[in-house]
Amino acid sequence: MTTVLTPQTSLFAFEIPTLPKEESSLAEKAMRCAVSISAWSGYKYDREASEEIAEIHGAEKDAGRFNKRLLPRKDLEEITKIVGRARRDHEFMTLPWGDDGYRVLPGAAYMDHSRAMLGHAAEFNAAVSRLVTRFEALVTNQSRLGTLLKAEDYPGMRQENDRLRLVYPEELCSKFTFETKVLPMYGADDFRVAIGDEHRERIKRQITESIQASLRAGTRELWQRLYSVVSHMAARMSEHNAAEDGKKPKLFDSMITNIVEIVDVLPKLNIGGDTELDRMATEVRDSLLVDPKELRKSSTMRSDTANAAADIARRMAAYMGVPAEQTGASF
Repeated sequence: MTTVLTPQTSLFAFEIPTLPKEESSLAEKAMRCAVSISAWSGYKYDREASEEIAEIHGAEKDAGRFNKRLLPRKDLEEITKIVGRARRDHEFMTLPWGDDGYRVLPGAAYMDHSRAMLGHAAEFNAAVSRLVTRFEALVTNQSRLGTLLKAEDYPGMRQENDRLRLVYPEELCSKFTFETKVLPMYGADDFRVAIGDEHRERIKRQITESIQASLRAGTRELWQRLYSVVSHMAARMSEHNAAEDGKKPKLFDSMITNIVEIVDVLPKLNIGGDTELDRMATEVRDSLLVDPKELRKSSTMRSDTANAAADIARRMAAYMGVPAEQTGASF
């Protein structure tokens, strides 16, 4: 028999309790982590060109900005894609925390995160090396910029005997960095500045409230991640089952694999200890993780899975306080 979650005005109205002293403190369970990646954009603002264009059109000098694309986008695409994957994986394996660029990385997810970032960093550095190797040829074997081409716009390039050369490759390399930064978590008890007791206790309360707010934000994000993939499945299954034969939309493997990724990482990220979230993730795993090939073959499995996904999405929406019309599933 399916347990029905009690609808609330909002799932996140409750307070997540401070971790008891006898249990592992937050500082022992997690750390703050940031992934800092920089890459040469391949764009350069040209003041002279901007002023010339403004003059042609009878506009003020500061009316517009002409940004040159120094290389075709495809020449930097490999690096751009690696950076995107790294940032997505970092966000997937961490939770929001403050506004300083750092996110919470639970200790349980540290090894997964470390392996992923090391892999992305290796890809990044290899791609940068390949770019450096062919950079001189990419710059010199182009006519796209015409008279807008300037040697100084390209890191490491210099004019030598009427020819552009990559004289300082290290200058180009310095434009690309990939770094993972880890800092310890902090708590109210870590505040030991020598000020008056009244002020110290007030600041410690503020720190505790800030931690509680961050934990709630992290829990909210985990629920939303799970709900997003479940409601997506409910909607896709409903559309497929309602369509006529020959016009049914394709059921992609990613509909299942996206759920697998979420339910696998969720227990490691649940540092707030939300038992209801863990229970819901287990139910999703037991009810919705089916073989995509078998799902496409069996009408019975499609019907059962669609009903299960819609039921779970409906109950999650009620628990989270999401209006039914915004659930993304046909109930």
